[in-house]
Amino acid sequence: MTRARVLGRVADHLVARLPGRRVRVAVDGVTGAGKTTLAGELAAAVRERGRPAVIVSMDGFHHPRAHRYRAGRLSAEGYYRDAYDFQAFARLVLAPLGPGGNGRFPARIIDLAADAPVDEPPSTAEPDTVLLVDGTFLQRTELAPHWDETIYLDVDHSLARQRAVQRDISNAAVFADADEAERAYRERYHPACRMYADEVDPAVRAGVLIGGDDPGRPELRRIGGAEGATARLFSYGTLQLAAVQREHFGRELAGAPDSLPGYRADWVTITDPEVIAVSGTDRHPIARRTGDPADALPGTVLTLSTTELAAADRYEVDDYRRVQVSLGSGTAAWFYQSSSSP
Repeated sequence: MTRARVLGRVADHLVARLPGRRVRVAVDGVTGAGKTTLAGELAAAVRERGRPAVIVSMDGFHHPRAHRYRAGRLSAEGYYRDAYDFQAFARLVLAPLGPGGNGRFPARIIDLAADAPVDEPPSTAEPDTVLLVDGTFLQRTELAPHWDETIYLDVDHSLARQRAVQRDISNAAVFADADEAERAYRERYHPACRMYADEVDPAVRAGVLIGGDDPGRPELRRIGGAEGATARLFSYGTLQLAAVQREHFGRELAGAPDSLPGYRADWVTITDPEVIAVSGTDRHPIARRTGDPADALPGTVLTLSTTELAAADRYEVDDYRRVQVSLGSGTAAWFYQSSSSP
């Protein structure tokens, strides 16, 4: 999948979450993984799909310098325990954007470069805003209960360090030279990230797991829940075929017949040669919403892992968009409809 396709699939997933409510999303990963870039691109993709999105960086919620360096300038333990004011972030941002909150939040509480507190007018998030927060250690116990979705960007530490050093040496106010930056990542930042991995296991707990070693072709490894979780997917087309299931999931899935009121099937011509080869045809059904209760689309509810849901996202072409629906049986399930459907 190209980067644009991965971003689109994750944005579809976020837009479908908690309609009418604010959705608080952690964009987690080691220092230098590319979280800030990912959060910005996802926010743009969410807005393109008609839902408001805002970004907040944990950089604006550091403790003052004296606090975060009290264990030593190169202390990994100090970075993990003392760098961020998670309690303030939960109280000032995540709680107001959660259920019953007033939606008002500060974008930051500290000017990191000046090491000075800031008291700026708060922003207000619309009721259906998707909040994307980029930072490190975001699944720690202080924050974990507040997230509606967590994304973990999994990048090899050596690659992340190379990217971070290249980024930081361009700013002389951060490090004097590459050697100083390398030492900081080697002794402070990335050892702290290993402490976090040992304590929390964030890649396993995250609801969305993206492999980011190659920024141009990230890997959508899991979506829709933590490792070991299951999801329901309503299929009315080629994902019901045993050959497609064996190719993309490595097994045949359990399923039950169901239907979707207010939809009908149309047809689309597929041009992806891999999809055509596996499905055996370039003519695939595609669901369009009619809103007419007399219409009912028959199909199968599949039970699959969240790793397999990511495989389904990789299989479906861009003509399809995954949304959540309530089926005729009352079962809630994911479902691919036409990207042009409202």
